[in-house]
Amino acid sequence: MSDRADPFEWSGGHPALDLVNTLDERPSPSPIDNLASYRDLTRFVVLAGLVDRRTAARLQQFDSTSPHVAKRARKLREHLHDVLAAAHSRHQARQSDLDALSAAIQAAHAARTLVASPSPGLASRRWSPALAREIPLHACSLAIERLLVDEPRKRIRKCGAADCDVYYLDTSKGRRRQWCSMKGCGNREKQRRWRCTMQ
Repeated sequence: MSDRADPFEWSGGHPALDLVNTLDERPSPSPIDNLASYRDLTRFVVLAGLVDRRTAARLQQFDSTSPHVAKRARKLREHLHDVLAAAHSRHQARQSDLDALSAAIQAAHAARTLVASPSPGLASRRWSPALAREIPLHACSLAIERLLVDEPRKRIRKCGAADCDVYYLDTSKGRRRQWCSMKGCGNREKQRRWRCTMQ
């Protein structure tokens, strides 16, 4: 894994939202893609807790041979973003986006097999060795499924700053969170509003 500073935005509160937020400065003319390579994707799923470090170490052999997997992950990310943007605008999601996510989720489930387990149950799930290079993509797909199926839609929010497109899970008391982070967008927006009242 790379030793460079963590480039990811972790204010989403859910791995699938953190995935959407890997396209940094999305509203700007030159957004920064933090999933540019397979190595970036592998690093993301480890830091997001979707894949353990031992599995990630095995995936390093695919770094230079799997740019198509990272490309598919970026497409998956954009389908999810479009579903979230539609919900935020109170529109129905496009069926094409939902179909693409559904296909990715089905493939992720098919990539896991049952193996005997001593405890706590009789069996546990393992990634199929034949599909090892796809593990980061499949891990993201399963996180997306959990977000869309398990989380109440009212808890999924978009940052209130006009120039920010970060999505997050609002777990605050009274569901009053407005910003991706108080330190960044929250302070900036408060200063902007204060300047407007002083004019």
